[in-house]
Amino acid sequence: MTASLPCPTTFRARLAVSMTALSIVVLACAGALIYEQTRRTLRANLDQELLTIARTEVASTFDEPGVGAHVHDLPPVALPPLGGSGGEKFTRVTDAAGRVLAATANLASGPPLIDDESRRARALAGGIAFADLERGRAHCRGVYYPITTREGAPLALLVALPTRPLDRALRAVLGALALSLLVAGAAAAWGSVRIARRLTSPLDRIADAARAIRSQGPGTRIPEVSSDAELQALTNILNEMLAGLEAAMSLERQTADAQRRFVTDAAHELRSPLANLRGTIEVTLRRPRSTAEYQESLQVAAREIERLSRLANDLLTLSRVDAGQLTCRPEPCDVVKIAGDALVACADRAAARRVRVALQAPASLPIVADADRLRQVLDNLLDNGLRYAPDGSTVTVSAEPLEGAVVLAVRDEGPGLTVEQQARVFDRFYRADDSRSRISGGLGLGLPIAKAIVEAHGGTLTVRSTSGAGCAFIATLPATAGSAARPAAPRGS
Repeated sequence: MTASLPCPTTFRARLAVSMTALSIVVLACAGALIYEQTRRTLRANLDQELLTIARTEVASTFDEPGVGAHVHDLPPVALPPLGGSGGEKFTRVTDAAGRVLAATANLASGPPLIDDESRRARALAGGIAFADLERGRAHCRGVYYPITTREGAPLALLVALPTRPLDRALRAVLGALALSLLVAGAAAAWGSVRIARRLTSPLDRIADAARAIRSQGPGTRIPEVSSDAELQALTNILNEMLAGLEAAMSLERQTADAQRRFVTDAAHELRSPLANLRGTIEVTLRRPRSTAEYQESLQVAAREIERLSRLANDLLTLSRVDAGQLTCRPEPCDVVKIAGDALVACADRAAARRVRVALQAPASLPIVADADRLRQVLDNLLDNGLRYAPDGSTVTVSAEPLEGAVVLAVRDEGPGLTVEQQARVFDRFYRADDSRSRISGGLGLGLPIAKAIVEAHGGTLTVRSTSGAGCAFIATLPATAGSAARPAAPRGS
């Protein structure tokens, strides 16, 4: 058996109902306080009127010589605070034995006025006591007032007035309060609906903006929905979240696009040497060959295998960059010695191209860095410079200190790069001259790897070039280990 869920209600409806209920409760409490205060005031006025009448009666009870106790029959007493005609007055004088010595004529007929023995006894003892009395179905309010005979014997004077005018006035007050509560409750409900609509309308606008974002994308922003500081802060926070989401989605798309391009380019680069290797082997195996021919085929195959090995190593290095796992192990080393070793290693290749290589550096330039990684940077930059350097030109490696850093630069006298080419020169598999690069065996990965290694050391690698006037790749590295020995940031971060 499943439990039934409550019917869903809107926040606006719940807010309006809650505000209306709260308003009605407050108004009802205020009405109850007003009614109680009015009732007490009217009863106090009635008691004061009873005291006034009782004192008047006491002053005139024994005012006629030779006559015993007597009371005065008066017309109905008007009670000004109550309005309208007053109530009939009942007066009675009794002694300690309970005998009635005097009474108004209106007590001779009709239902008897029920006495309150305890309060009468208090009056006989000299005190004043108020009492609620009954005369048939009529309710009366009375006061017992002490009085003495000419001989000093104690008597009790009772003055009573019907409470009908008081009850009528209280019913009028109660009716007015009930009507006021009804009108005020309706006004509170109307006002609560208006206030709830005003308070929740910004949320409706935020919901509309959210629906627009769902259809148009996170580039849409929530407009200003209210002048209230709290809602403005909420809108700003939501827009900041949308901006972050948009940036994250854009970065994710860029990363996915880069990965797709990387996989496509890697497959393309692998296909070419594999096809060459397969073709060489298939041609060699078609018929018996001489030893010289087999050697020539094996040399071609070895070059393609070397190219595959180089590509695999470069791809492995880049995969570590993407995973943030390209670490550097810094230790004290000499930049000048590393640069000299790199020039010696490429001397034969430069001589074959009739290109001169030169080193411009002080005798020694200490640095705290990963020497192997730094050599890899120089090898890649020299490989790039020799590939584009024209015959008879010079490729120069320079090293110099600069305010706590070391500046390494490799300059060639090749065709240079346009502004558009400089913007893409560090992209993976990018070639400024695609046909020439393929002939010379370039993979388009050396410069991205060099940039990643330099950044892993906490440095920067930039390019300066003018089309037709050569290129200069400049690496700026911290001279100490303070910024080194950290993993390269994942690609796209």
